[in-house]
Formats: sequence, C-alpha cells, structure tokens
Amino acid sequence: MIRYADFILPFAIISLANLSAFGISIHLLLPLQAQYTPELAPYASLLFLPHGVRILSAWLMGWKAIPLIAPTAMFTHWLNFGAEGFTALGLAGAFSGVVCAAITFWVLAKAGMDFRITADKTANWRDVMIAGGIASVINTFGMGFAFNHNTDTLVGYFIGDVTGLFACMFILMLAFKITRGASRKTS
Repeated sequence: MIRYADFILPFAIISLANLSAFGISIHLLLPLQAQYTPELAPYASLLFLPHGVRILSAWLMGWKAIPLIAPTAMFTHWLNFGAEGFTALGLAGAFSGVVCAAITFWVLAKAGMDFRITADKTANWRDVMIAGGIASVINTFGMGFAFNHNTDTLVGYFIGDVTGLFACMFILMLAFKITRGASRKTS
C-alpha cells in the first residue's frame, strides 16, 4: 500500500534541489558559459546540476524517483522551451531526462551490478559516477532524437550531465565532511 506521507518529504527535498540546481545552472552558470563558448546551443549547459539531482534521487529512491522528479522537470522544461516544447517529441526529450537514471540503475542491477545502498553495502561514489555517465548517454540520445540536435550540442549535454553529477557529489561530500566535523566538535 502506498503511503503518501512517505513521498511528501522526499518530493519536497528533490523538488527544491532540482529547482535550485536548475536555477544555478541556467541562470548563473549558462550566461557565464555563453561568454566563453558562444557556438554551443544557448540551452546546453556544460555544468548541468539537475543531472546530479536525478542520479542521486534514483540511486536512493529507485523507480520512486520518477514521479518525484517529473513535476519539476516538466516545469523547468516549460521554462526553457515554453509551450512549444510540449509537443510529443518535446515531451519525449524531457522524459528522457526524467527516466534515464532509474532505467540505468535498474538495468545495472539486472546485469549483476546493483549499486544501491543496502545494509551490507556502503556507498561508492565511483559506482554512482558510472551509472550517471550511462544515464547521460540515455538522456543525450533521447534529447537528440526529440530535438534533432547537432553533435556539438549532444556532446555538450553529455559533458554537462557528467560534470553536473560530479559537482553535486563533490558538494555533498563537502557538506557531509563539514557535518561530521561539527558533530565531533560538539561531542
């Protein structure tokens, strides 16, 4: 039986993280990027933090991450492309980003490489990066199919996804280190 209370806090955290990551990527980093790589599409961020949010969400939540990510993903898709982005192919492109992470972790688990955290298995950042790279390939192909982007833009999507995941993981590792240091000082 689905308990909706089990989804409220994860939904709030994932939504806030996704919206924050999108805002930073598109409204802060992308204008800086445009100064140095004007030939790249104005929407292909080379440091796309939302990919980190969707990978970490799928890693921790599995298939449950899809309905938790989808609302903010559709909202940010609308912010990027407007109503014109809601064609059948436009939605297919947007949903490639929503489902790429959950599909990747599922396929890897079926192939005997279950990267999920369990009682007897701890977190391994390399596993998450591998899954994130594979998920980025899925997302890049989905976006390429939906929007018929050129190769430079597709490479930009891949680079942005992988660097965005790395940046998110780096930020989390620093936050955990600071938290551990602060808790030792109070003990």
